[in-house]
Amino acid sequence: TCMHANNEVGALTDIAAVSQACRQRAEEMKLPEGQLLIHTDAAQSVGKVPVSVKAMGVDMLTVVGHKFGAPKGIAALVVVGDELHEG
Repeated sequence: TCMHANNEVGALTDIAAVSQACRQRAEEMKLPEGQLLIHTDAAQSVGKVPVSVKAMGVDMLTVVGHKFGAPKGIAALVVVGDELHEG
């Protein structure tokens, strides 16, 4: 798990670079496919900067609704490849 945008100082993490480095290391370690899952907390960034699960190369992404108008307590976990989201 890696935070995309820091809520205190506003720093953005290059999630694509982190994801690529982690996947490269997993390959070097010969981890079985599916053993490494990458998650990013995009609660602070969704609605403020472009966010693309595909471009970031993550398997899961968390967003919270109150950051862009939904009631507090509403959140979503986007899971890449989840059968509920396909097709």
